[in-house]
Amino acid sequence: MEKPGFADFSCSIARTLDVIGEWWTLLVLRDLFAGMERFDDIQQDLGIATNMLAARLKRLLDAGLVEREVAPDDGRARVYRLTARGRDLYPVLLSLMAWGDKWLAQPGEQPVLVVHQGCGKVTAAVPACSVCGEPLDLGDLKFQAGPGGRAGPGTARVGRYLGHED
Repeated sequence: MEKPGFADFSCSIARTLDVIGEWWTLLVLRDLFAGMERFDDIQQDLGIATNMLAARLKRLLDAGLVEREVAPDDGRARVYRLTARGRDLYPVLLSLMAWGDKWLAQPGEQPVLVVHQGCGKVTAAVPACSVCGEPLDLGDLKFQAGPGGRAGPGTARVGRYLGHED
């Protein structure tokens, strides 16, 4: 039985989950961000069944997050690369990694370190205001209805908090 989709939700989080929320998808993206391009390399790294990996890559292709090309060294092989749309998910993966490092890794035992090449220092994702650059703290945020907001599935209770009437 196929899961219901979130495409009709008036919520960018729900619609994003519709594209990248399936089991294994974020790990496939992680491997692509790490520079893996070949199906076999990703499959071996994850230990995922080939049919599952093929389905996840097809979904990413259909969503425009990944493109498939002929491998330059082997005309029979294909390589997968992130599109600009796919690369724009890097803050999401970095944020998930920072959360996991903070709450699931032993102190000082992060599995992977992210190094900013500009300064050479280990860094982590920190949400910041896109206008003034100040760090964002949840207590300093207010959520309000946007121009694309509308009543729909998954919005009834949230809509009340954003000032929409049912």
